[in-house]
Amino acid sequence: MIGNFVTQHEPEIIASFQRLLAIESVKSHPVPGGPFGAGPAQALSYVLQLAESRHLSTKNINGYAGHVEYGTGDQYIAVLAHLDVVPAGEGWTYPPFGGVIEQGRIYGRGAIDDKGPAMSVLWALFAMQEAGIVPKRKIRLIFGLDEESDWQCLDHYFRYEPKPIGGFAPDAQFPLIYAEKGMATLRIEVPAEAESLAAQVQMFSGGTRFNIVPEVARATVDCHSETAARELVVKFRKAAKDLQVSLHSEVRGCYVDLTVEGRAAHASRPEGINAIVQLAQVLGTATVSNCSMWRSIGSWDCFGRTLGIDHDDGETGPLTMNVGTGELRDGTYRFHLNIRYPANQTVDELLKTMTNYLPDRWRIALVEHMDPLRIDPNAVVVHTLMDVYKQFFQEDIPPLTTGGVTYARAIPNAVAFGARFPGKPSLAHRADEYWEIDDFLRSIEIYAEAMTRLANAL
Repeated sequence: MIGNFVTQHEPEIIASFQRLLAIESVKSHPVPGGPFGAGPAQALSYVLQLAESRHLSTKNINGYAGHVEYGTGDQYIAVLAHLDVVPAGEGWTYPPFGGVIEQGRIYGRGAIDDKGPAMSVLWALFAMQEAGIVPKRKIRLIFGLDEESDWQCLDHYFRYEPKPIGGFAPDAQFPLIYAEKGMATLRIEVPAEAESLAAQVQMFSGGTRFNIVPEVARATVDCHSETAARELVVKFRKAAKDLQVSLHSEVRGCYVDLTVEGRAAHASRPEGINAIVQLAQVLGTATVSNCSMWRSIGSWDCFGRTLGIDHDDGETGPLTMNVGTGELRDGTYRFHLNIRYPANQTVDELLKTMTNYLPDRWRIALVEHMDPLRIDPNAVVVHTLMDVYKQFFQEDIPPLTTGGVTYARAIPNAVAFGARFPGKPSLAHRADEYWEIDDFLRSIEIYAEAMTRLANAL
């Protein structure tokens, strides 16, 4: 029944996905009716208009978030997805906001995180409506616009709307995520050594968001003479070769310009190549201003070992750390560390330990924090959604844990359910992000069944 609907409407479904991907819904300056910028506002408007064209009830909560509703009753279950995306970054083969289809894949920023899953649950609701499925409880699809930043969207939404009795977020992977690590972003500030007689780092910048492994970092070093600059660039190039760092360097008079290329990844998964850390490693091999700082940062690993915070609770997995952004501004270096810590660790422990490890003149502050999430694996929401997973995949895989942060934290009795299929690569926040069209279309059937069964079970 649902499968027939998907087959009949496949061109329209795919076209709507492409149109949503074409909207550059990166958070920016507020506009009238769009507190997170014109792009996120346009994305929400498009999704709500699509639902209205099929005569479903919708609501826009002051441009912060919106919902699509199906069914009746006072209580409801919710599916929470987000329409905002991280900046495209560099290194794309396909236009990041083009929705290009190539070899069975649809490319674009947000394809899997989280515009694609948002469209799959929306079309799942359309399919349920056309099939005349009447669940026991009302279903509400809630679309947020600030998930990749500060979560102001849902904070605002739930000031005006009651919370559901349960639900899920299609913003992780199958089979299901029942526990999420805690998340903390820390800011570290270090005074620049302006009076140093060594070669002076005049400019440093890297990264775009705390929750992305930075793919590019840049620095400019004043060597005080062209001769010294040419000598120093030779040292930098040799160091980069020894360290296996992708370095581009150029001499401009007495200045040396350095650019390191890493590989972007989601901050919760440490398999990226951190350009900030690698540039720090290169700078730390020469006599430059703040040399000890560069050596320290260059030693930071993605598990926090050199800062004394590494830990693994045996359930949610090891702590991971990402140096997400770094810059030199107004005589101060500022670095932001995004840390995903195990469920039995606390943010106070992290701060205390790091303060003891860092030099006295380095200032550390907590910028944002979310406690860990853990749902009882025996809860009805877990059993119900796991049964749906087994129905479609014929596999008996246990529920998982993650270092990711999903909207499941925003409501009671909720987990992350999909949308990445088992065995498929994690592409969120990377260049050439894509979703396989077959998986996208299949997820519509999965989510229609999941919403129906959950609305009847809770």
